Amino acid sequence: MWLALTALSLGFVALRLQPPQAVRVSAGVPCAAVSQGAPQRVALGELVRESRAAPLAKRSARRKRGEAKERARQEGAVLREARPLADAHALPFEWLLVLDVEATCDARGRPWEHEIIEFPVVALNLRTLQVEHEFHSFVRPTANQTLTPFCRKLTGITQEQVDAAPPLDAVLREFDGWLRERGLVNTAEARSFAFGTDGHFDCQFFVDGECSRKGIPKAEYFDKWVNLKQLFADHYKVRRCKIAKMLERQGMRFEGRLHSGIDDSRNIARIAAQLVRDGSPVYINEGLPPRQRFLDL
Repeated sequence: MWLALTALSLGFVALRLQPPQAVRVSAGVPCAAVSQGAPQRVALGELVRESRAAPLAKRSARRKRGEAKERARQEGAVLREARPLADAHALPFEWLLVLDVEATCDARGRPWEHEIIEFPVVALNLRTLQVEHEFHSFVRPTANQTLTPFCRKLTGITQEQVDAAPPLDAVLREFDGWLRERGLVNTAEARSFAFGTDGHFDCQFFVDGECSRKGIPKAEYFDKWVNLKQLFADHYKVRRCKIAKMLERQGMRFEGRLHSGIDDSRNIARIAAQLVRDGSPVYINEGLPPRQRFLDL
C-alpha cells in the first residue's frame, strides 16, 4: 500500500510539472492539448491542411470577385445596348462637343508657359448618342517652339507635326468656320451645342489662358462648358477620377493612346454617352469666373 501511494504521489507531481496548454506535434502521432479542461487529439497533418487552407481560400475569393466583376462588365454592356436613348425634348442642346487639348509641358517642376499643340473636338449627337463629326488640328507653339522629350513621349506628338501646323489663332478661326458649316451655334439667342471637357483645365486654363496671354480673339462659346468629370461624380455618387477609371466604372476600357488629344476626346465622348444612357442629365455646370473691370479715373 505504501509503495502504491508513493507511486501515485510521484505521478501527481510529474503532472503538475508539465507546462500548461503545451502541444507536442510529431508526424502522424496524436498528442494531447488542454482546451477548457478537456484534452483534444491533434495530428500534424490536420494542422498542415489548416495552414494551407487559408491562402487557398483567399485566392478563391479573389478569383470569384474577378469573375463577378467580368460578368458585371459583360452584363453592363448588354444593358447599355438595351436602354432607350435620351429624350431629345429634355436636352438643353443637341450636340456635345468634347474637347481635350494637349499642351507643351516639361517633366521638371519649374514654371512653364503651356501652349496648345493639339486641338481635337468630337461632336456627340445627344439624341442618337453617336459621334457624327470630328475636328482635329495640331497647333504650332510660339513661345516654346521646341517640344521637350518629356512632352513628345507623353503625347506622341512629333516636332515635325507642330512645325507644320498653324498657330492657335488660325486654328480657332478654322474651327469657327467648321461650326458654321454644320449649323452649330451657341449664342444668347440659340444654343445647339456646348463643350464637354474632362475638368476645367481645357477651356479655362489652356484655351482662355493662352488667348488672354497672347491677345488672341476667342469666341464666347468657350466661356461655359459641361464638366463631365464632375457630372460623372454627381450622377454615380463617387469621387472624381481619371478617364480610364471612369470608363472602368462604366464597364468599358480605354481605346487608343492615352494623352493623345483625339483619342482622349473619343473616350470622353463614350463616357458622356453612357452617362445619358444611365439617366444623367447633361447641362452646363461650369464657366469662367467673372472678370474684374477697372474704371479709368
